[in-house]
Amino acid sequence: MPLELNDIFVTPDSSLAVDECFAYDDLSADGEQLTVSPVRVTGEVRNTGGLVELRYTAEFSYSKPCDRCLAIAGKSVKQDFVHTLALSAENEDNDDIIIVAGYTLDLFSLVRDDILLEMPIKHLCSEDCRGLCPVCGQNLNEGSCGCKREAVDPRMAVLDQLLTD
Repeated sequence: MPLELNDIFVTPDSSLAVDECFAYDDLSADGEQLTVSPVRVTGEVRNTGGLVELRYTAEFSYSKPCDRCLAIAGKSVKQDFVHTLALSAENEDNDDIIIVAGYTLDLFSLVRDDILLEMPIKHLCSEDCRGLCPVCGQNLNEGSCGCKREAVDPRMAVLDQLLTD
């Protein structure tokens, strides 16, 4: 949804409320497709003394396979974001400023990018997830498999023989 910000940039001490709901079907993180609920975005664009800021909160839930046990795990997220907006950036090398071309901001794309940047690197079903057995693949959260896990790396077998001799 494009936000028309002409009045905000031109009129000091003006503001615009933001209350939107976005559905994303194409989100993927680290090559994994994310199942994301509709994202509720509430916030405000405000011009205070010539500085235009967008402050918003994104609320949504998503599900993705756990990185240790591969079980599908869901998380609820409520994240705050703040962006400084400008019409142009002359002689500035600042990644914190978002350029608003033609007084129009593509809020849909900005929220999608913010969500992807804030996704955790490691997604776990729980902090104490035990993962999968490296020998048989049993989910160790569901019970022990009885495999001998003291398997020696074949590259280190020669060194292991030295210790037994």
